[in-house]
Amino acid sequence: MAMSNNSASPVAPGSDGGSIVEPERRPRFKAGLLAKTTFTLLLVGICPLLAFGAYMLVQQRAELSKEAGQSLQATAEQISGQVEEWFDKNVRVMRAAAAMPKLISMQRGDQTPVLLAIRHAYPWIYLVHTVGLDGKNIARSDDQPLADYSDRQYLKDLRDGGKDLSWLTAIGKTSGKPALNIAVPIRADGTLVGVLIAAMAIEDTSKIVAQWRSGDTGFAFLVDERAKVLAHPSSNFVLTQKVLSSHPMVAAYVADHKPHLRTFEDDGKDTLAYVQGNASGWQVIVQQSQDELFAPLRSIMAVVALLLLAAIALCVVLSIASSRVLIRPLVAMTAAADRMSLGELDKPVVWKSKDELSVLASSLERLRKSMRAAMKHIG
Repeated sequence: MAMSNNSASPVAPGSDGGSIVEPERRPRFKAGLLAKTTFTLLLVGICPLLAFGAYMLVQQRAELSKEAGQSLQATAEQISGQVEEWFDKNVRVMRAAAAMPKLISMQRGDQTPVLLAIRHAYPWIYLVHTVGLDGKNIARSDDQPLADYSDRQYLKDLRDGGKDLSWLTAIGKTSGKPALNIAVPIRADGTLVGVLIAAMAIEDTSKIVAQWRSGDTGFAFLVDERAKVLAHPSSNFVLTQKVLSSHPMVAAYVADHKPHLRTFEDDGKDTLAYVQGNASGWQVIVQQSQDELFAPLRSIMAVVALLLLAAIALCVVLSIASSRVLIRPLVAMTAAADRMSLGELDKPVVWKSKDELSVLASSLERLRKSMRAAMKHIG
């Protein structure tokens, strides 16, 4: 005997004593167990992958930023050290010469051979000369007429200010190139009797700075203690001795005379730069755009994105496959329960695994047998 399944639509009484058949309500769409299981597995599998990918990108950016800063710092320190060494070497030469008896004599005949010897020994020094306390030339290493230097600041610094060293950076009148004038006092028995001045080209030293390049946007430049450009990739900046006091890195150093690693905007581009000063107050600035510095990060991001997409695709496939494996027994037992509800009691319910599903299958099988025995008893 088969059990009937009543699927008629609900009937309600009408106003004339008849009946009105209510339209069948369509059930709202709900995600099935397979979809829910698949979504849960995807969530569990993909979230850690995304978190790991984001963590790796953040770590890579931090590492690249650290390495870029260290590279800029090392370059700035190296260039600054070379400039400082060059400057100190010249100062030592000048002081040693100023202590020679022939220079202390303040006699042109005694001084001229010494000045010529200095010029020949150090080719970058194109002029060595001495002046008295009145600023007038005593002797020169070239064949130019004696001149009056009483208006020069280095003379005032040594004679009136009591300084032991003074210098002036400017474009040489004869060379048309950046030049450094170093002045040291000439003393006899501790008393100032004159000043020794050397004018030297810093072209070779400035080349070290101006020729440094990194990629397409990385470059270095050198300014003196007054922020005047001594070396720069742009020759116009050098020839005009452009003052870069408003440059963010120069301003940062002037504020506290300490090295700085900073990011600022240069020509609309985010730029990372490092400034290193020396004992003379000169500053070496090394900078490079962040777009170029972080170009390797973009490559890494592309690789990580591809790996994440591949991992997500694999997770999708495995999640769907795993969900089907998990849901298949439930679908089979649901089908068995449906058959039993329709009176089909001859097909056994069997599940061979030793887990909770086997317990459910055993329960359904006992129910099938009980229903079958009951139906035979009734029949």
